[in-house]
Amino acid sequence: MKKNIVILIVGIVVAFFAASCHKDEIILNPVVQIDLELVNSNKMLSKATVAEFEARVLVEYEYDTVEYKCTFIKKSTDTYIYDITRSDILYASREVPFHISVDAVIGNERLTGVSETLILGIEDEAILVSFALWSYYGGHMYVDLGLPSGTLWSVCNMGADKPEEFGGYYAWGETTTKSSYNWNTYSVGTELDSLPVLDAAHDAAAANWGYGWRMPSREEFNEIVTYCTMTWATRSDVNGYLITGPNGNTMFLPAAGGRGDGNIYESGSCGFYWLNSVYADDTQFAWGFLFDSNSFSETSYYRMYGQSIRPVCNRD
Repeated sequence: MKKNIVILIVGIVVAFFAASCHKDEIILNPVVQIDLELVNSNKMLSKATVAEFEARVLVEYEYDTVEYKCTFIKKSTDTYIYDITRSDILYASREVPFHISVDAVIGNERLTGVSETLILGIEDEAILVSFALWSYYGGHMYVDLGLPSGTLWSVCNMGADKPEEFGGYYAWGETTTKSSYNWNTYSVGTELDSLPVLDAAHDAAAANWGYGWRMPSREEFNEIVTYCTMTWATRSDVNGYLITGPNGNTMFLPAAGGRGDGNIYESGSCGFYWLNSVYADDTQFAWGFLFDSNSFSETSYYRMYGQSIRPVCNRD
């Protein structure tokens, strides 16, 4: 008899899952209320134009994961809310740790976030889970440093998945990496010498990432020098600079070194990053910036060298 009751309860819960995700009003009292801000680095996103959005919600336990596709609806406070009822919680009759993650796409932006570890007590009527969604533009995460221009910097170098990873090395004006960097392998001729900035076809960030991503300009580099604080730091055993913006948000630039011929040089001690304009006094060179533990400055390099790229963009 007890076994039959358990089977019946499980059947009711499964049936409720299918009906509970897309709802315009709350039918049952929620026990977990997900309260989201569409923010990255303390800047609200899309709150004036998006009344609701679809998201993938995962309730993750140590050994089980329950997945939903749900509608988050905007509140008057410009945050978004979705309510999970007790019947949505797999282990509602036991105090089992879990966390909630959300993954959504709005236009060209992907937003993801995860809560802290939660425990829903057996006697709890409700708990409020409030967290922010990190945002990705065109599939790539950015940080808003609070700069006057509104420029957003990528969290990672091109070709990297984490801020402390070096990523790829690119010759100036080329859009792919290669095994050897010298004048014999350099594919860009004099056609770019008179351009004020690289065109989209020769800008590695624009060509590979799209959606408004591009290589930074001299002005954008000098903006972070003017308004940000630079601190030589080590992150996950990787040396580099921690850049702190006027709003307190940060990005990390690893000392990835550079490439000449087939060798990587000065990784761990120096960073060499391209900017998007040629050096007009001698067009064999292009502008970039250099740093080590004692300096952080604009400079120029031979265009054929392989160097890092940290893309930027501006949201509409």
